[in-house]
Amino acid sequence: MKLGVSHQRPQDLNQERFDFLLSLGVEAIEVRLPSTEATREHLEEIVSNVKDTGLELHEIMLVDLYNSTAAALNLPQRDEDIEFFKIFLKDLGELGIPHTTYAWHTGGMYQTHRDVTRGVPSRGFSTELANAAPQEFDRSYEEDELWENYERYIHEILPVAQAAGVKMQLHPNDPPMDHQGVARLFKSTDSFRRAMQIADQSVNSGILFCVGTWAEMTGPAGEGEDVAQALREFGTAGQVHQVHMRNITTPLPDFTETFPDDGYLNLHAIMDVLIDIGFTGMIVPDHVPGDSDNALINEAFTLGYLRALIQYAKHKTGS
Repeated sequence: MKLGVSHQRPQDLNQERFDFLLSLGVEAIEVRLPSTEATREHLEEIVSNVKDTGLELHEIMLVDLYNSTAAALNLPQRDEDIEFFKIFLKDLGELGIPHTTYAWHTGGMYQTHRDVTRGVPSRGFSTELANAAPQEFDRSYEEDELWENYERYIHEILPVAQAAGVKMQLHPNDPPMDHQGVARLFKSTDSFRRAMQIADQSVNSGILFCVGTWAEMTGPAGEGEDVAQALREFGTAGQVHQVHMRNITTPLPDFTETFPDDGYLNLHAIMDVLIDIGFTGMIVPDHVPGDSDNALINEAFTLGYLRALIQYAKHKTGS
């Protein structure tokens, strides 16, 4: 498995940034950009900038169209968004970029307030505050309708990804809950089982297993999903392409993001599962608590913690 970072913008791809990441043992990166900048020429430039740095370009992601609300809700922009994503997949395949992320978010609030963890600002979420926010859409959307839209989307997109040799990876809804009359599909382990079935278990339609979002899920008993068991199930089937290693205080209805060593999940147990399933993909911190004043310090701590987990895994397996 490889230590990586996500959320890298094209303007971040400079020697100072590469040197910083390499000094922390980072091996792979994800670059994200808006669709307006995702021209073939710009994608080629990104590939060229990362080449020969010692870092693997694990994926390029569209920061806007990775999640098409128009496709999810069958809005007028749907067909245009899908056609653009098809061209993007073809370009990735021709440039040798093996992965890209997609999601099925349908509005709602990602963060309701800023909280504090170990003295630094962090993302906070309150279901009560989220439900008090203004309505985003003028009607409700039920699960059956969204599943129909999702199945139609996959049947259009998946053949293009397969032909291009690109592995799409589905990120769960964050937070994993319905909101203001709009259903969210990917809020449970069962929903991912259904998604994999719709794609006929194709490796080109896998999972970005966000440990933090899975930890937010309430689970069938309201006490949280069995994150380790879900990871084992999908990982054993070869459906996990990337892992977001993030921690939080509690499952929904309310939570605060924490540093990886400070939440309710035991990340050593998660790493044990990754060892057992022989995971070889990229592990990234995802979100790191803090703000611009302490961003590099907090990023360095978090990457160092994850690197220690990976070294523990390699020592345990003798690799």
